[in-house]
Amino acid sequence: MSVRTLARKLGISATAVSLALKNSPRVSAQMRTLVQRLAKESGYVPNARLAELMNEVRRSVSQRYRATLGAFSLYPEEEPWRTRPHLKTVLQSAAECAHNHGYEMAYLWMKRPGMTLARFRSIIDARGIQGLFCLGSMDPEEEIPAELLKFAIITFAASIPSKLHRVRSHFEADARQLFNELLRRGYKRPGLAMLVHGDRRTDYAYSASYLSAQERLFCQSHLPILRSDTWDEPGFGYWFEIHRPDVVVLHQSEEYIAGVETWLKRRRLTVPRDVGLALLDKNPQLARYAGVCQDYGRMGATAAEMLIGRLLLRDFSAPEHPKVELVIGDWNEGRTLRAVPGERRTSER
Repeated sequence: MSVRTLARKLGISATAVSLALKNSPRVSAQMRTLVQRLAKESGYVPNARLAELMNEVRRSVSQRYRATLGAFSLYPEEEPWRTRPHLKTVLQSAAECAHNHGYEMAYLWMKRPGMTLARFRSIIDARGIQGLFCLGSMDPEEEIPAELLKFAIITFAASIPSKLHRVRSHFEADARQLFNELLRRGYKRPGLAMLVHGDRRTDYAYSASYLSAQERLFCQSHLPILRSDTWDEPGFGYWFEIHRPDVVVLHQSEEYIAGVETWLKRRRLTVPRDVGLALLDKNPQLARYAGVCQDYGRMGATAAEMLIGRLLLRDFSAPEHPKVELVIGDWNEGRTLRAVPGERRTSER
């Protein structure tokens, strides 16, 4: 049984399983005991070579230069993080982690006007780069060019379907955490509104988790998912009036979130007294919105460690059996959900 299989069986991240197997204090004693017992019963045997190499890397937090790693994306812009700030957090965390282990990370604009794949490869080769970190793609169906598959590659998120080692959010665990929070607070009719391309970019994990929660936790309500390409006020209004959710779960853009808030105010519906709001992803106002926030910093650092591990193992070309590291997000309390019955908010104590 692999780390990933153990993680899936326990419903936690592969990172948490790895820490538990190493007896790390970052994981509770109860979880360490459970993971280690299950690993023993299943006959789990760690990859001793990779474990030895990564332990050496983590011990040698040194400024001694080892090599340069390349970072790139399949987005058309030179700096995609200007409109997607989370990518900046991912890249900076990856670069910092790499630097701490003696590696520098250089960002390369693959889709520069006039740039060809042959030219891009020649630049990588000229700089002696053997490991690449891809920040993802605007089109979730876009594949990594075959010309780059001779390198060790780690990609971020679920947007690229190519068979690659990757790190991404544990969308399913994040969604379970959110729906369990809604149940604890007494909500009975959650409704999910999400952008169509957002559903695709998360490999449909949020929508699948919502349907599962409807069946397991909210048996009396089966509200259909509201999907749209952009903020659609008439469509949202019709969906809300017909189905009357007591809490709206959003995986949306800031424009969409603002549109929902304005629509509710026009109908004199107060958040959270009349209806709750919860976010499944990026949060534009942490002090206001409750929900799950993805840990982009940890994902970036994890990606850098994975890439260094692949280099040390001389693991080049597309993997036959890709490995995925899942990072669980953090709960953000906010002010858009009612408190748990019998509890008072921290700020009210």
